[in-house]
Amino acid sequence: MYKATIRALMRHAVKKLNAGDYSMLLKMASPDFELAFPGESSWATTFRPVQRGRLPHVTHRGVDEATTFAERFVREGIQFHIEDILVNGGPWKIRVALRVQDFIPAGDGGDDIYNNRVVAFLEIRWGRLVRWEDYEDTQRVADWDNRRQAHTGRSPSAVPRTI
Repeated sequence: MYKATIRALMRHAVKKLNAGDYSMLLKMASPDFELAFPGESSWATTFRPVQRGRLPHVTHRGVDEATTFAERFVREGIQFHIEDILVNGGPWKIRVALRVQDFIPAGDGGDDIYNNRVVAFLEIRWGRLVRWEDYEDTQRVADWDNRRQAHTGRSPSAVPRTI
């Protein structure tokens, strides 16, 4: 029963996120929340340089850094389309896998400005989101950074920070 509740909660949180409201996800985040965003893009290097290894490299720590990530996500207009949600584990350590398409739709109805496929692994303990690992085609993310920099003349990582 709780697995269906978690899937419904994730769908609702993503629906709100797509509408520009990331508050639900941040309310779930524990104070020591960790986000691991792979690759050499402006998303991965906002707060610390990339470290390569077998273990996930935490790119964002705590609610303040997660808020900065979420604000940029909304500002960029990125949308998620959920394909599948898998839930496992008990309330003390729920593991959620989301398979999604992430994209920025073109305003004129043409091809997406950006598109990618993502698998995100979330860990929730007693209702608190403690870890999020994002896996996607990091070359697409870096290419998007490069296109934006060529268009605007400024680095995509030069985003306003709230902390």
